[in-house]
Amino acid sequence: MTHSIAEYGLIRRTRDFPDFPNSLTELYLPDGTFDALKNFVTENEDDAVMTFFLQKGRECIRVKNYVGLLETRDGTQLEILPKAAEADQARTALLRMLLHLRNSPFRSSRSVRLGTNRLPLWEVFIALFLDEVTPLITRGLQRSYVSQTANQRYLKGKLELVAQVRQNSLHAERMVATFDTHTANLPANRLLKSALQFVQTRARTVANQSRIRQLVFAMEDIPPSERIQDDWRAVTASNRLFEPYQPALRWARALLSGRAYGLSPGRHLTLTLLFPMERVFEDYVAAGFKRYVTDGEVVIQESSQHLIDNHSGLRKFKLRPDLILRQNGKTTVLDTKWKRIDAANTAGNYGIDQADLYQLYAYGKKYGASELLLIYPATEQFQKPLDLFGYDETMHLRVVPFDVHLPLREAVLRILMNHE
Repeated sequence: MTHSIAEYGLIRRTRDFPDFPNSLTELYLPDGTFDALKNFVTENEDDAVMTFFLQKGRECIRVKNYVGLLETRDGTQLEILPKAAEADQARTALLRMLLHLRNSPFRSSRSVRLGTNRLPLWEVFIALFLDEVTPLITRGLQRSYVSQTANQRYLKGKLELVAQVRQNSLHAERMVATFDTHTANLPANRLLKSALQFVQTRARTVANQSRIRQLVFAMEDIPPSERIQDDWRAVTASNRLFEPYQPALRWARALLSGRAYGLSPGRHLTLTLLFPMERVFEDYVAAGFKRYVTDGEVVIQESSQHLIDNHSGLRKFKLRPDLILRQNGKTTVLDTKWKRIDAANTAGNYGIDQADLYQLYAYGKKYGASELLLIYPATEQFQKPLDLFGYDETMHLRVVPFDVHLPLREAVLRILMNHE
């Protein structure tokens, strides 16, 4: 069973609200599944993926700003999506953004398949993993010479005298020898085989099941990893011949460890493939500006300036804005925030955090910027740039929406047109 909920959605027990339908904002789960999530939350309070609390005496769990997939030990899957009107729309936007998430298994994927917005996230994740494994097998798995020692009826390689005396004192017809064999039974291949077997028991679509069977059959002669940690250490030390394996191995690591970004599933879950939405949005916007700004220089997280230029002869408090745009002799600092603001809420300063404005002011002064851009996701309450904010006569701030439901190029060009 797969359930979908949006970030900051509320999870309750079905028995407390027996006649309430599930939605992206409120989800009702049976006791066993709810208890597994509750125990996961209490074990990982420092990670703040979810919060547990009582509301009018009833237990509730609030999802926070992580997106991705959870799986409880009873097989229930919970996909957490960005806020959107419909699950398909949210899933499409999330998958598009994840393709640009740095240091993630998604980064090597070129695109998301058409129609995957109607599939559960788990099935899409499996398909992306299979997309990376398939060309490795099609081209032929990497093989290498591996040294091994065996007790045989003939001499092959180097005779091991000490072992020969110890093992074959009564069997002169046998030889203990060390020799090299050319084999595909290597750590990287064993790990891929283990990951394929892991998803084989969990894939639910016919297409994924069929692809997995074919790949497992093609790796029939390769055993799964019996010492996963040892094999990971060996893979880390692998040479350049295994460079093409890296995208598939990033997926294998996420799948076999059951986690992403270091969050452990613990004793109550089998998977926690979760990603901080703030980071997902930041990397997505940065990738768009890096790719589609053609008449200027875009630098991601430049760190050439410090807040304090001199303290006991040292510079202190390094500044690292999300993006620096240098164009036509003008410098612009861009900062991204995954937060919903309300263009109509003038009394409440639109929901903008004052600390963010202080931070941008420091960025602008230190990087010599005449214009600052504060980028929030576009919502029904925020469709157009806010009126200009003037820090002083030489520096002003634009607060602009970024529509994650648009193609990346179009979303970036909309901001660039307003910027010009």
